[in-house]
Amino acid sequence: MHSLKRAQKEKVRDLISFTGTSEALAIQLLKACEWQLDAAADMFFMGGGGGASESASVDASKITQLFESYREGDQDSIQIAGIERMCADLQVEPTDPVMLLIAWQMRAATMCEFTREEWTRGFVEMGCDSMDGLKASFDEQWQQLDDDDTFRDYYSFCFGFAKDPGYGVRTLPVEVALQMWQLTLASRLKPFKEWEEFIEEKQVKAVTKDVWDMLFTFAIDVDADLSNYDEDGAWPVLIDDFVEWLREKRG
Repeated sequence: MHSLKRAQKEKVRDLISFTGTSEALAIQLLKACEWQLDAAADMFFMGGGGGASESASVDASKITQLFESYREGDQDSIQIAGIERMCADLQVEPTDPVMLLIAWQMRAATMCEFTREEWTRGFVEMGCDSMDGLKASFDEQWQQLDDDDTFRDYYSFCFGFAKDPGYGVRTLPVEVALQMWQLTLASRLKPFKEWEEFIEEKQVKAVTKDVWDMLFTFAIDVDADLSNYDEDGAWPVLIDDFVEWLREKRG
């Protein structure tokens, strides 16, 4: 702290006062955000509190160096070519589900792009400042999703992340929705194959946010034999139709 300029020290104190974080993490966040107080505070809170307990040992300068090594020329973001290099260093394919998990931790707004703020937020949240550290944390990152509430947050993020801004505010093209369900719900939704078959047979064109969200509720609340499905519940029509279709199919 003693090596900082007066204005920088004031911002550190302000961030500590506002968030209750440690001095070390406050300095890291401010450095990562180029000493913009509002951006550092946003990063702290959007990271669920900044991961303070794990992030004290994270070196913000290393996170910045990583960002610089992958970002695109004069663009202040990491795009397709940089993400491909990142995947090569992590020894995963760009389509590997772990990349979706990383995007969730970064709260990335757009597919195939990580902004500087998203990149820093994600690495601080994951408690990593190197590719080796990130790769070693994969199991820990996946374990977070064992909790239903955490998975629901991840699952909800995936809808917005996959959404094409030009397609619709609250809908996904069915092809995209099916791909995302493969990555997220395939192991949780017991009649998953039947759901895919139903969607294709009914020639569904788009999936609404309501259907997306309630399908996860269906996956965790409804028994495999559908015996506890409440027809009078607040289910979307598409899920009601699926249950009727599935019961007929099972005889």
